[in-house]
Amino acid sequence: MKLRIPSTMALLQISAGLTLVALGLMVWSMMAPTPLPVMLAMTVGQGLGTLAFGLYGFVVIRDLRRAMRAKRDSIPPPVNK
Repeated sequence: MKLRIPSTMALLQISAGLTLVALGLMVWSMMAPTPLPVMLAMTVGQGLGTLAFGLYGFVVIRDLRRAMRAKRDSIPPPVNK
């Protein structure tokens, strides 16, 4: 069984959604600075933000590798005389 990685657009949408949830937790902790919102922002919010950043980084690196591979494959081989 082969692991299937979602498409670039799906990964970026997941990353954006996680970022918005993490940002919401951070804003909540600023608006209501009681222990529960602050603890949630510091644990769950930071974890979701880190995961979102990791997904974004993965997409960027995968896209760069794909572009470099396409450029390398498009260069014709040298002609030996």
